[in-house]
Amino acid sequence: MIKRMRFGSRRADTSAEEFAAAWRHAVGGAAHAPPEVRPLRIAVCTALPGIEEPRHDGIGIEWFADADHLRRYEKWLESLPPGNGPVVVAEESVMRGAEWLERRWREGGGKLKHMAVALRAETLSRAEFAERWHGHAGRVRQGIVIPDDMRGLAYLQNHPDPDRDTPYDAVNEVYFDDLEGLRARVEWFRRNPPADDLVGRWWFLAVSEELILG
Repeated sequence: MIKRMRFGSRRADTSAEEFAAAWRHAVGGAAHAPPEVRPLRIAVCTALPGIEEPRHDGIGIEWFADADHLRRYEKWLESLPPGNGPVVVAEESVMRGAEWLERRWREGGGKLKHMAVALRAETLSRAEFAERWHGHAGRVRQGIVIPDDMRGLAYLQNHPDPDRDTPYDAVNEVYFDDLEGLRARVEWFRRNPPADDLVGRWWFLAVSEELILG
């Protein structure tokens, strides 16, 4: 599955509540695209207050069947006013919790996620980083394994398209049903940062996700 993720940040003169409403409206606009270009699924994510210091206040996520489907959608977007914020186009890889994730999409509604966006270490090419990151699942560095109760209900890696410029080399998502589990993971990662020979810089986001279409 191909994903298009757009990251948004609110202006200083906009409240969190105003941003959340405007961001949902902006992301949801894709549901009105013509049927032949419309994403298969659309979700809107909004930063939860007081958990992480968010690099972005919102993420809009759109899913596409293949590269041709995405190209049709991007062509359609050219007819609209340009959107703001960095965009990552990536291939989704479900590393854990595929059955739970399928139920999540069937049932709809809202869920909680701990997300990370990262830039690779300067010593690694994009291909080298992608290979190591894929094999890195479940660990933050050599010898430090993420405890089972911090791993959430599903874990996804999003590997950016190597033929496109990208603001981030990695975007991951870990799902939770409850705020307590999400907070516990946040605190654990504060004590156990990622390996610096793999990741040069990283930022965490704690978000609520609402399924708009799908």
